[in-house]
Amino acid sequence: MRHNILTKPLIAAALLILAIPLAASAQVYRDRYNDRYDYRDQYNRVDRGDVRNTIYRLESSSARLENDLNYTPGRRILGIFQLRTVDNNAIAQVRDFRRAVRQLRISSANGRDLDRSADEAQQVLAQGVQLDRYLRLRTGSTTVDSDLSELRSNLHILADAYGLSMPY
Repeated sequence: MRHNILTKPLIAAALLILAIPLAASAQVYRDRYNDRYDYRDQYNRVDRGDVRNTIYRLESSSARLENDLNYTPGRRILGIFQLRTVDNNAIAQVRDFRRAVRQLRISSANGRDLDRSADEAQQVLAQGVQLDRYLRLRTGSTTVDSDLSELRSNLHILADAYGLSMPY
């Protein structure tokens, strides 16, 4: 009988010794998981890395869009004359959009702080939608259309991340 009385506390102590490192590693995993995800609610989690990548993609696609608008090939008129038109209003809108995206990147600390940058995200969405509406039927360029498609896709990701609705 004495043997059973002594082995039960030893088994309990051994299990406790094994459980402490397991609990500590679970705490570290939970902290890493919480650092990666921002919980809006338990069903809608946002990967902060995705937000950061989306902001960078918005910056690069708007730079490409501005470049494409500056260097669109001209149209031939009557097969003789080359007419090249640059829409300065569109270029100014793209620059304003790029400034708004840059401000969002700065205020969100590269996508890590979504709570402090909700107003900037709303501004980016509003300017992006306005730019898309303005350019959608004006250019007729496949490269501009491709840039706008990428821009729309990234705006939708950004709106989902911030819990905002897209105006269109």
